[in-house]
Amino acid sequence: MPEVNTTQAEEAGAVHDQQAVRYVDLAIYDEVLPSPASPFRTLEYGHYLSFFDRSALVSLEAWHHRFAHPGFGKMAETLAVPDVAKGKILPINQESNLVPRLAYVTFLNNAWALFPHFKERDLPFILQLYPGGGFAPNVAESDERLRTLLESPLCRRVIATQSLTRDYLLGPMGYAAEKIEMIYGGVFESHVEFDFTRDKKRFGTHKDTIDVCFVAYRYGPDTSQKGYDQFVEVARLLAPSDPRLRFHVVGGFRPEDEPLGEVADRFSFHGIQQGEFFAEFYPRMDVILSPNRPISGHAGPFDGFPTGACMEAGFRGVLNCIADPLSLNVAFEDGRDILIIDRDAPRTAERLRALFADPDRLYALAEANCRRFRHVFDINAQLMARTRIIVAELLKTEQLVIRPTAITSTAVANRIFSAFALAEDCERRLGNLVTEYRKLADAYEKSGADYALVAAALREEQALNARPLLVGTKRRIKRLVERVTGRSGQGGQR
Repeated sequence: MPEVNTTQAEEAGAVHDQQAVRYVDLAIYDEVLPSPASPFRTLEYGHYLSFFDRSALVSLEAWHHRFAHPGFGKMAETLAVPDVAKGKILPINQESNLVPRLAYVTFLNNAWALFPHFKERDLPFILQLYPGGGFAPNVAESDERLRTLLESPLCRRVIATQSLTRDYLLGPMGYAAEKIEMIYGGVFESHVEFDFTRDKKRFGTHKDTIDVCFVAYRYGPDTSQKGYDQFVEVARLLAPSDPRLRFHVVGGFRPEDEPLGEVADRFSFHGIQQGEFFAEFYPRMDVILSPNRPISGHAGPFDGFPTGACMEAGFRGVLNCIADPLSLNVAFEDGRDILIIDRDAPRTAERLRALFADPDRLYALAEANCRRFRHVFDINAQLMARTRIIVAELLKTEQLVIRPTAITSTAVANRIFSAFALAEDCERRLGNLVTEYRKLADAYEKSGADYALVAAALREEQALNARPLLVGTKRRIKRLVERVTGRSGQGGQR
């Protein structure tokens, strides 16, 4: 039974900046975290880091649309994930010591930036393809990048969160249907502390205003993509005849971006805000208006339906009044649990005017919207669907148990140790392990290097001892080690 010599293990762990090689099942790569400005990533990735014992997140420590990366020193204060997960988040300068079996990455731009690294490490990956993040259908550069990723055997699965994304992968991209996983929506906290009957602030009971909000992050000078121009136009149509109305803007939009005219005093600009702000803000809002549209028809970037801001508003009882220019809606019924509008501002204003004339109907529709959103975008269902995909990929038998880190020099290579890495589940789910070690042995023999051993640390030593079916496997691996090293196995073997 192989054993790990502690001294050898410590010396071998000194490779790559004197840090221990870290073997994990799942490595998540992201450019933003840790950051409180991206709650959907924090929720999803925090779950994986807690669920998978052997997991890690590699933070590229990037700036993202002026969201300053808060840095690892502030992570305990700013990142709402369990402490066990925080300890698994690594800065990019420690990544060279990480040996994952599977990578997980969100957004096209991130996958494209990491693709050379994945190829160099021969690291399979799952791509979660949300709208945005470089995904621009029918745009040449985006299509070329996406096609390159999809054609790589390393791309094992693509998670599509919108019907347009799924149909585009199946159609123009020609991607295999069995590799596409459709999970409508996103990972947002649907189990918020909000009860519609108890917590909703209503006109006529808790306040004397009807409050309409616009919440969107501004990505450039164009105010029409997110629909801010139409929000202002609708306000100017409604406000003069209804003194109850107030309009609220959250995000990077400013009073001077669109002429407010005589209703300027009805507007409140709240700037860019983070999670804790909305817990108090949304219960006081009656409608969130989101007349967003794609930049150029069916080509280019597009917003999901509904947007993340609209989902978070819906969870706290704000009626979604939103546009669906690309027919992405697959779960809601106009006038029953949502209000779907178009880019016709007078028509939108007329529908809202009728709704505001009957506050009971307004709040009945808002409550139905809240219930439906919590059901369709239930965080447990969203996380379960994604976790199942990752688990299924990790259980596939064609993958190696380990992937050796890159050898940076002969001196470092000669210090690497191993001790026949076979966990109890190797036989069940990784039956081709011996074949892969034979490939490694052939490669090492051709290189002429003198490697002490070729495996990794044993995860469950006692369990392996108890499995007689693995005895023949151990013997074959021992012979491979002897073939590589030219001598009998050493270092605590028995």
